[in-house]
Amino acid sequence: MSHISISLIVLLTLIIITSILITMHNYQLKAKKEGMLSFFRKVALVHDLSFTGQEVLRDVVLGLDAPKRKLLIVEEKNKNYDTRVIDLSDVDSCKVKKVYTAIDIQGYKKNKPEEYLNSIAIELELHTGPSPVVVFFYKNTTSNVYEIKELQARARNWEIMLSGMLQSKTLSSIS
Repeated sequence: MSHISISLIVLLTLIIITSILITMHNYQLKAKKEGMLSFFRKVALVHDLSFTGQEVLRDVVLGLDAPKRKLLIVEEKNKNYDTRVIDLSDVDSCKVKKVYTAIDIQGYKKNKPEEYLNSIAIELELHTGPSPVVVFFYKNTTSNVYEIKELQARARNWEIMLSGMLQSKTLSSIS
């Protein structure tokens, strides 16, 4: 056989193996997401929640039942699900929070700020607890830098929606 034929066979083998690995990875992500959504629906049923807003992220599903003023958060951690039902009457504020790594002046001139971004999250300050509830939309360890703008916009939408509901609670309690 010629060198070209051998090179072609090696190349085709690499392409096939890579395609199989990508397909397996995508299947695992889809199965993980379907499992998380199934669990989310079961928890919603138990708490008699129906959602006016829902967000499916890599490791988290959020659901807002606006009429009941409840927020359901299901987060996958180490193949287990953490569940939290938050009554919005217990929430003082909601804001988007970005966390960056330390930036030195040389690096800042060379790199874009996004390269230093660790996470984007919404943070819910509760008056019933010492620490806020944090829901991550972007983590540099699991998300792609090209997803930053989309995930930031999605986090801002939730901030606006929840802050609006919190303000309406404040206005109705003043009246």
